[in-house]
Amino acid sequence: MNALLLAEARRTRSQVERAAIAAGEELAEQMFRGISAIDYRKRCKPSGSVNRRTNSSIKTPAGLLPVAFLLAWPVLAQEAQNELWPELNVFVKLSENSRLYLLASGTRVEEQGNSDGQLGVHLDFFTTPILKNRMERTARRIDVAKNKFLQIRIGYLFSRSSKSSSNPFVEHTPMFETSPRYYLPKQILLTERAKVDLRFVDGVFTPRFRDRLRVERTLRVSRTAITPYAHVEAFYDWRYDTWHRFRYAGGVEWELSRRLVLEGYYLRQRDNRSSTKYLNAVGLVLQLYLR
Repeated sequence: MNALLLAEARRTRSQVERAAIAAGEELAEQMFRGISAIDYRKRCKPSGSVNRRTNSSIKTPAGLLPVAFLLAWPVLAQEAQNELWPELNVFVKLSENSRLYLLASGTRVEEQGNSDGQLGVHLDFFTTPILKNRMERTARRIDVAKNKFLQIRIGYLFSRSSKSSSNPFVEHTPMFETSPRYYLPKQILLTERAKVDLRFVDGVFTPRFRDRLRVERTLRVSRTAITPYAHVEAFYDWRYDTWHRFRYAGGVEWELSRRLVLEGYYLRQRDNRSSTKYLNAVGLVLQLYLR
């Protein structure tokens, strides 16, 4: 009798978790559509019209975020791998429309006690926005990329696991990405990053495509600035011929000085093809800008 009750309880829990995931994903899709609708209505709105509908459309997608997190809480509470992601980013200005980007990062796995690392070198190229004065007046950020309409990045990443890892690997990744940016009403910045990773994992070519949508807004506080943000990202892997990995993150960037930015975030990952389906990560990033 106890065994039957236990089995029924497990089935009920599984159904609740699946329903929470579906509800959270549906709300995220509604947020995407709502943000896109804001920009469309802004372009199509005749002059002299009232801004009441636009302001309402901004509030609606943002209001969906806490609901999505509440619905997904049963999933967040279940067993998942916990990791710490420290990272250092160095940006060296080459010209008004180009820069060098250096990256060093690591991953610390809490349960296993091991770690792996990643090193990267990139070149960033920018295009001047059509509404240059408006965009620069709106942005005014240490990161000059936030003042540009389009960013193109090419680079190379090298990563490997520690010798004590239970699943050792060596990875070489040439990459290419584009990031168009749009300033919406209320100085909300929308960035869509499309990235191609031409990965060679232990000598095997395993390319993948990543699409990330990020929403942020900079708040001026005295002589500094704080930028809260949220993003969602989907991964398409040619090995599986499907979208298999999804990430949801929220964080804050804090401008410490004219050259230093400290970033902290929490990230939740769901991977349908990994032995570890759920992952929780806390990231800490130090950004250094050299001019």
